[in-house]
Amino acid sequence: MRNAKRSVDIITWGFDPGMVLMRGGEAEEGERYGDILKKIAGREKHPVTVRIIVWHDDVLSQSKMKNIPGYYGAQYPAVGCYMKKEFYGPEHQDYNADWFADVRSGNAGSIEFHVRMVPNKYLKPALVGECEPPGYMVKASELYATHHQKMMLIDYEDPQSAIGYVMGHNSVTDFWDTEEHLFRDSRRERFFKSDAKKIMNEACNRAGSIAVTAGTAGSNGLPSFGYSDAELLQVSSAAQQYIDERSYVTKPYQDVSCRLRGPVLYDLNHNFCQAWAESAPPTSFFFEVIGVLLKPLLNRKTEASAKDNEGLKTRREISWKSFILDDGRHSVQLLRTQPLHGEKSIKECYANLTRQIHHYIFIQNQYIQYDTWSAYLVKCVERLRDNKFLKPIYVFILTSTPEDKGMDLPTYDTISKLGKSDSMVVEHKRAMENASKGKGKLPVSLETMKAYGINVVVGSLWTCRKMTAGVRLNPDEYEEIYIHAKVAIVDDAAFTIGSANLNLRSMAIDSELNVLSTASDVAYGLRRDLFYQCTKKYGPDCFGDMASTFFNWRAAMEDNKAAKKRGDQLASMLLPFFVDREPGEPVV
Repeated sequence: MRNAKRSVDIITWGFDPGMVLMRGGEAEEGERYGDILKKIAGREKHPVTVRIIVWHDDVLSQSKMKNIPGYYGAQYPAVGCYMKKEFYGPEHQDYNADWFADVRSGNAGSIEFHVRMVPNKYLKPALVGECEPPGYMVKASELYATHHQKMMLIDYEDPQSAIGYVMGHNSVTDFWDTEEHLFRDSRRERFFKSDAKKIMNEACNRAGSIAVTAGTAGSNGLPSFGYSDAELLQVSSAAQQYIDERSYVTKPYQDVSCRLRGPVLYDLNHNFCQAWAESAPPTSFFFEVIGVLLKPLLNRKTEASAKDNEGLKTRREISWKSFILDDGRHSVQLLRTQPLHGEKSIKECYANLTRQIHHYIFIQNQYIQYDTWSAYLVKCVERLRDNKFLKPIYVFILTSTPEDKGMDLPTYDTISKLGKSDSMVVEHKRAMENASKGKGKLPVSLETMKAYGINVVVGSLWTCRKMTAGVRLNPDEYEEIYIHAKVAIVDDAAFTIGSANLNLRSMAIDSELNVLSTASDVAYGLRRDLFYQCTKKYGPDCFGDMASTFFNWRAAMEDNKAAKKRGDQLASMLLPFFVDREPGEPVV
């Protein structure tokens, strides 16, 4: 972005201008995202046009999803608003409110900020042919389809130097992390459970009280500076303990994005220009509240003004051929779920990749909640067997504990079809009891799957505090790494990366953006990197046999599970996926 000369176009699910992208030793040590954009948009010579599109439905969606912190100004908590009482540190919170105020008032150079929503009238057609979970919460959550795309396009007007990104990453600070996912890394943001200013003031007051008790009082009743080292440590520790009990370092996040050049940018530009035309500048808080009250009666459509669209007209005259590179080696296709335009090409992509499996599929995804896919996988393998293809199929899945109990049953429905019913204790026990009473079938077992020639492993990623002097770790010194990535790789031959989860929303009602490529060298390199990250082993050479890697994964999971139980250091990030809680009312 700093090197941009003409334009920076951003589409994202959430936007946090106070986020520091390149960090030093602390979360706020470095230049904020919003400052980078202001600098390039405010250049005296050749300012860069910055256009940002973010999903925003209304005050309820912002309160629930906290995806545009600072959007409503300083009078509202920057994280979670009123449905979830969490706050940034004071500087970050105030910065965001000021940044949005500057952009709204036109005091941020050539930065244009738009929001967009998915009108309700598009949802029913998008759900035709889909299997929806039962329940009132499903219907309620379907009212809030999101624009979940993440992309960036830099200097499209200069085709040979233009760069694009299709991303899993959100532009919100709690999604920032490194690939090492260090335990409670100080470079990840600290969130506060109530107003941060009040917490910090009270921490200072309490430390001062301890200091008065520990120090030698002067004539004015205040402590002198004649503290011992132990007393100073006591004062500092008391203040930090008070803060720690009322705040937390955000959890580690795993994500994957891809950088693009060449003719695919022509399609990326089409996606952006179409989104810009269907978006608009923010409205007032008052009109949003009215919109919430009338939501069931409205089918709002957001549209940019003619002036907003004027700057993009000339880009339509640029031919896709202008983007052909002399050193271009790979083909790549842009895919979308776009209910406003009746597109489900990402769903088609997953169907095609699954149908093409001849040896393995690796999926790392935030949500594994689409049982249509797992049932289809089994059918595809059965067809292979019917045609005398007997080579084993290996299924590697990495996902996280669902952040909402309402997602447990859709997750169970998906992985139970692959023989992993026992990964979710409550649901598995209930299924077994129902089967014993003749109220259902026994869950499919791993042995049954293996008889089909399908070998399945489902794991999660974890990190822990580094052990010192052989002292055992406490249970709270292990932390699950939240997988936000959306990646699928098949046979080292093809892959998809983007914003789409493997769930009903991403396949049908949320707008999404992925890329698909048959660049085998990239697919292989990506698989090697992701395998090494979680197991410290690369796996076989390109197109190699996955048998030993599969058994290595299973062994690593059990070894790390045992180490965690003992309080030992984890040998790698990989543990079994495991959920033991009562599921909630299903949501999508």
